[in-house]
Amino acid sequence: MKYFLLALLTVLVAQSPGRAQRIRFEKDSLTQVFARARQLNKPVFVLLAPPPVSANTPAALQKMRNESGLNAPAVVAALNQGFLSKELPFGKAETAAVVRKYTVTSYPTYLYFGPDGTLLYRNFGNASSEQRYLHDLQAVQQAQADPENLSHLQEEYRQGHWSAEFLKRYIAKHRQLGLRVEPAVLDAYVQLLPVHAFDQPAEVVFILENGPVVGSKAQQLTRLNPRLYDSLFRSLPLPQRITINNLIISNTMNQAIATKNRVLATQGATFARGSWNTNYQQGSRAYDTNMLRFFSAIKDTASYLRSAVLYYDRINMGISADSARKAVAALQAFRQEQLANRQRLSTTAGQPGSLGPNVSRVTTMEPTARRVPPAAFLQELNNGAWSVYQTGTRNSQHLMRALQWSKRTVDLDPAAYNYDTLAHLLYRLRFFSEAAAMQQQAVAVARQEKASTTSYEQELEKIKKRTL
Repeated sequence: MKYFLLALLTVLVAQSPGRAQRIRFEKDSLTQVFARARQLNKPVFVLLAPPPVSANTPAALQKMRNESGLNAPAVVAALNQGFLSKELPFGKAETAAVVRKYTVTSYPTYLYFGPDGTLLYRNFGNASSEQRYLHDLQAVQQAQADPENLSHLQEEYRQGHWSAEFLKRYIAKHRQLGLRVEPAVLDAYVQLLPVHAFDQPAEVVFILENGPVVGSKAQQLTRLNPRLYDSLFRSLPLPQRITINNLIISNTMNQAIATKNRVLATQGATFARGSWNTNYQQGSRAYDTNMLRFFSAIKDTASYLRSAVLYYDRINMGISADSARKAVAALQAFRQEQLANRQRLSTTAGQPGSLGPNVSRVTTMEPTARRVPPAAFLQELNNGAWSVYQTGTRNSQHLMRALQWSKRTVDLDPAAYNYDTLAHLLYRLRFFSEAAAMQQQAVAVARQEKASTTSYEQELEKIKKRTL
């Protein structure tokens, strides 16, 4: 396989592009595809597809997505002959698991695995040129032949013959591939370092950039020289500090969720709050949202509902009528600007670039230059109302609170997804006629916006039949 891929690419590039071919995507689950890949000793290509385009997307943008170089005959032939391929649609449960495991933040994303299921290479974004994808396939071939690829490093790690130098390479390879470094690996690395290593700025930054869990040995040792730590962190560019803080928070909360450790979750949420310095309002929100995420992930419904009601009530009551009107006006202007930008972008059809939405890695815990959409509180209220519904609770008090949040989003921003949330809450409260009326509004608004109505219509049928 080592030399086969390169030879295959050399032959296929010269083929005529006239033959219409498609990538043969496997129908089995990804787990089954990996099992078959091991049997056949074939690498695996995984495409994480972007969300479907809405009906009102400019035609040139739709054309640009459809004309991806991924569909070029030479690329298709190389994938069909040399790989097992699997497409993961946006929003599906199987896709979500891969997104979490491989920290996918942009769509489309392309993941290339060795026959043993180890990640070899990744890339993202759509490009019209087939050369971009042929280059990716050559990079996969090189990674597969590399004695320092992750598969070989993992085998060496499993054998337990570690040195600080080896673990640093092992950690760096994870970061190169966009993979989370396990807290135990980072702790093992720092414990092999001499004490004077923590007086070296480059070493401290290396550890911090791998997101040490709050309270872990790795995090504690980065602060062994407090003066160095403070001056170093102040001297780092703001985007780098944001990235470090976000990764520390994310890794800490992930570890707390994996171990169902409420103490660790509280430490992670407290760190998130402190990273906002004197912006106490944003710090408080960071604490609350991280704890809500923890309770939701470990399915502690009682704690989640108690905390959610307090949190979203504060948001709802904290927005005055005048502030809400101004925010909604700004939101409407923002949407018009987005539409104009999409139309401008449509004139650049054929140029390579990402066509999927860029999703932020984690909630930003420090102010950034990234623009936040106006009236974000409306989306937050809608998300909160929907999350209460998704817990499956039948507690009328909690449902009525969520209903209040949902009604406010509809009053201020009568979007299809807001009507949909309201309809579901009304149904759960057994107001069936009202639920059907709100779901019909969701369908009507979606149709008016030239967006897909299929899911809204399906839910409407369930409401009418009382099978929701």
